[in-house]
Amino acid sequence: MNIYLGTDIVYIPRIQAALDRFGDRFLQKVYTPAEQTDCQQINSQLSSIKGKMGRVSCNQLAGRWAAKEAIVKALGTGWRGLRYTDVEVQRSHSGVPNVQLHGTAAALAATRGNCQWQLSLSHDGDYCTATAIALCSPPVTTPVGPDSETKI
Repeated sequence: MNIYLGTDIVYIPRIQAALDRFGDRFLQKVYTPAEQTDCQQINSQLSSIKGKMGRVSCNQLAGRWAAKEAIVKALGTGWRGLRYTDVEVQRSHSGVPNVQLHGTAAALAATRGNCQWQLSLSHDGDYCTATAIALCSPPVTTPVGPDSETKI
């Protein structure tokens, strides 16, 4: 079992500034449609309870950005060769964050074997943090060469 760790911290107003400046262009480039929908649903649910709009969604988006950064750090690549939407953060029905990898990120993770991801996000004031852990069983390799047997 190999363990890979990544962590990140995000200043939430920086994400708000990107939303203010670039709007939907920023959302489309960084977040999958499912992530956008999920953050909007959280915002709608909480705004009807607390009477607040906007800040909750920005907090959720910032948390997902921190999570994406932590995940690519655990992969060991940073964003080199990856699209932001190759890394997706979803919630289970109970609210637990889940990692979904697509495209190049999924292919890269597959080279590490069968990986199970653990993800933790936290928010406090103007900051959010995320820690990602990948627990990977090394890939099974089939021996090739004169000493290996081939069974049909």
